[in-house]
Formats: sequence, C-alpha cells, structure tokens
Amino acid sequence: MVPNCAYGIDLGTSNIKIYSLSDDSVMMEKNMIAIENKKNIFAYGNSAYEMYEKEPPSIHVSFPLQHGVIAHMQDMIALWNYMNYSLSGKKKIKGCEYYLAVPADITEVEKQAYSQIISRGETKPKKVFLVDKPVANAFGLGLDVEKLRGAMIIDVGADTTEISVLSLGGIVVSKLLPSGGNELDMLIRSYVRKEYNFLIGCKTAEQAKKELIAATTLDRSMKLVGRDVVKGLPGEITLTSAEVAPLATTFFETIITQARSIMEHTPPEISMDIKERGIYLTGGSSEIHGLAAMLQTKTGVAVNISDKPQETAVSGLGYFAEHSKQAAKYVTLMK
Repeated sequence: MVPNCAYGIDLGTSNIKIYSLSDDSVMMEKNMIAIENKKNIFAYGNSAYEMYEKEPPSIHVSFPLQHGVIAHMQDMIALWNYMNYSLSGKKKIKGCEYYLAVPADITEVEKQAYSQIISRGETKPKKVFLVDKPVANAFGLGLDVEKLRGAMIIDVGADTTEISVLSLGGIVVSKLLPSGGNELDMLIRSYVRKEYNFLIGCKTAEQAKKELIAATTLDRSMKLVGRDVVKGLPGEITLTSAEVAPLATTFFETIITQARSIMEHTPPEISMDIKERGIYLTGGSSEIHGLAAMLQTKTGVAVNISDKPQETAVSGLGYFAEHSKQAAKYVTLMK
C-alpha cells in the first residue's frame, strides 16, 4: 500500500528539490542558509540567496553541501527543518517515508550523513531510504531500468559531475568528478580580476556563465557591474564570449575524456546498448550551450537531453514514493 505521507529529496549543491506525494508537486529552493550572530537562523533557501553578497558582517551565509557531501551538518539539518515548515504549512511533519538521492561514488560514512539530516531533524521519520542518484535519474528519465542492457547517464551539477553506467537494474560503474558549473563561475571571476583589475560577485559570474560560456562558438557580450580594484569605485565592464571560451576548455575535456574512458572499459555488450540508445545528459549545468552537441561529436554517440534536467532525479524519487513495492529493489533502508 502506498503511504499517505512520502517525500523524495534531491540535495543538490545549488538547489534542494523535494517531491511531495500528497499533492504530486516538486518544491525547489536554494541550498543556502543565513545565520545571524552565529546562532540564529535569519533566512534560508531562496531568501538566503537573495541576501548573498549583500549581508552585513553579523550574518553568515552557509552552503551546507559541497562537492557532493555534507560540509556543515547542523546548518543542513536546520535548513531541512525550515523547509519542512514550508511544505507542511508551518506544522511539524511526522511519521513519513523519505527517499533521498545520494551520489553512488561516495563512502558509506558520507551516505550515512545524508540520512542523518532527516533522522536528526524535527520530522520524526517513519523510514528513511537512500537511493543511488544514477538510479533515481534513470527512473526520472523514464527508462525501463529492470530491462536495460546498458545506459550511460551523465549528471552535470554545480560542484560535481557523476558519470554512470547501468545495466539490468544495477550500477555497473559510477564515477564522481569534482567538476561542475561552479568551477566556471570561479574561473570567470579570476579572469576578470586578472585582465581588468575588476571584482565581480558570484551571482554576476553565474549570470556571465549562463550567457557567455558555450561548447560551441558564440558571438555574445554582456555588461558586468562590480568594483574597479585600482579606483576602488563601482564600475562596469563588457565581457565577450570569445574571451571566456578558453576558460571552459578543461571543464568540457574532463567530462568528455572520462565518459570515453568509462565506455572503453565497459563490457562490449553493454557498450553496444549505450551506442544504440545514446547517452543521457541531465543536471542543472548540463544546460550549458552546446555541451550535448560537443559530447555527441567527441564520443560518436547520440546524446539525449532531459526535458527538466534539474528535476530528473527528484522525479525518479517521486516514482519510488508512489511505487513503494518496486522501490524496495533499489533502495537502502537506513536504521
């Protein structure tokens, strides 16, 4: 019997996605929390993001999850508690089942940390299940995981990229790369500082990445506001796509090289199935212009793009929440 109270949770570095079985909806909030005077929660989620880079010294904005693992447990638990109030209309949720997506290529201790966010929070869960994220992505993509003879999924996130091969309901190989969209933001900030003696914020760098970074040739420019280091005053510069294109070369090459390496070391029968059905590309940073086309050209394998790349995994968790009997084959119950 399907439980009346079940949630699917994808804890991304940049965004938290939560599926609610009760109304078949997905809530997305920034994975950020603002703490005042080192103890009081001042804001969380999207509200904390709005404050970011504008906050006074008394307020610290925390990124609880970094590079696929929990970096600040207490902050992550506090953020989860507040998000629960948003889900429940400021009522405490108790006795529910939770399905959490976790990277397949992390240690058991790191996976345990994910479950502690729920078990140590105020939700008082009935059960907490861990789901390897490649499996959640596969179900979110609508793949028949049980009958798959071979499928490659590349999940490009904010801090990490996970490349996985699945076959007959299991993960053949999964590799978590410490490379994601945030890396490009930092490279843009460094370039602007070095070439223009100009400081820009993380939000501005992120917008520049979305507008100017591409795996193909673009002819675009964008005005960036920030601070002139020499004058010490606010200012504005114009950045072009041609300038920043070389910054992303290593980022693209890393993903492509690792994807090719994994395919080369995959059994021939599985490789042929990947060749026939193509590579599946998902994750928020997979939307970088031209990435799918470059991946297809460099690997010689067609690339399928997720319709909602940020929600692929949480959609798969939603499927598990609705089909608990089938989910039992793919989840780990935490005690």
